Amino acid sequence: MSIKILIVDDEPINVKLIEEILEYEDEFQYKTAIDGARALEVIETYNPDIVLLDIMMPGMSGYDVCKIIKDNKKYTFAKVIMVSGKAMIEERLKGYEVGADDYITKPFVDDELLAKLKVFSKLKKTEEINELKTAILQLFSHETKTPLNGILLGCRLILDSPSISEKVAEYAKLIQISGDRIHKLVRKILLLSDLRNNKRLESSSQSVLNYLHNLARQSERCEDESCRVDIDCPFDFLLKVDWGLFDEAFSAVLENGIKYSPPGETVEITVRLRSAKITLTVCDKGPGIEASEQEKIFDEFYSQHIENHTQGTALSLAIAKEVMSIHQGNLQVHSEPGKGACFIFTFPRSLVLEP
Repeated sequence: MSIKILIVDDEPINVKLIEEILEYEDEFQYKTAIDGARALEVIETYNPDIVLLDIMMPGMSGYDVCKIIKDNKKYTFAKVIMVSGKAMIEERLKGYEVGADDYITKPFVDDELLAKLKVFSKLKKTEEINELKTAILQLFSHETKTPLNGILLGCRLILDSPSISEKVAEYAKLIQISGDRIHKLVRKILLLSDLRNNKRLESSSQSVLNYLHNLARQSERCEDESCRVDIDCPFDFLLKVDWGLFDEAFSAVLENGIKYSPPGETVEITVRLRSAKITLTVCDKGPGIEASEQEKIFDEFYSQHIENHTQGTALSLAIAKEVMSIHQGNLQVHSEPGKGACFIFTFPRSLVLEP
């Protein structure tokens, strides 16, 4: 697929120079505009991937054109590279203020210009794919919620009936269990969509040690009584976060670690408070994760079978990653196959309140 470039410059010699750079590159196609007004007309039908926009032009300046482009949702993913013969920091900052994605000075270095165009083309495509993913998730969740509620309600009514046979009850129970699993999946999809659409945090302060002990007690209630959670938290302190969201993230990782650790093994929770950050680490004794898979498991659409992350865990990990991101934190995994996995939750030190 061609990368569409719009060249906007009132100097024919400058346009000619860019055209000569692009004409031998098969992946690019381009159109030109001699001023801002013409550029806005062309962009309506051409819908370029990248706009190379001169700053100093008669009539509308490049800044004016850039702001109009960036304010139009139709061109949300279009990239604007400002072009100028000067390298003044004031010019660069003004360009960034109106939404410019990058800046390049005249005269051009061919390889630099081509490199910028290729990088921003990839960035645009990545952003478009991420937007599509979010739209698919939202559509799926909203379209399945109402019929799913009807299925679950019907199952409950059947199971509450005293006259049904044992076989019918068995089938109804199977439908109910399957429906509950889909219901949980839909809930996770809605939550992930909300997180990606700047969900507002409802932060409060809570004792980290109390939270971990309560979570450990709940997690250790297993049928075979073989689950053990060890907490290494040298001292107590208050953490100010959205505890509903953080619990969603942290408990999912802990439950997964318990589920895939061998019977009798211990899942370890380690808390460390440093000058710039706080870390909460969950280490299990499960099969571990290949190095090549460790970043992929946080992608909600990742479907590669990993023994330690099956049955919808990819969505849980995607949610956990987003939860940490909106807290200005991070979630990482360190693992070696056969040696378990450690998930590291990192918060900025500013969220720590002394008790």
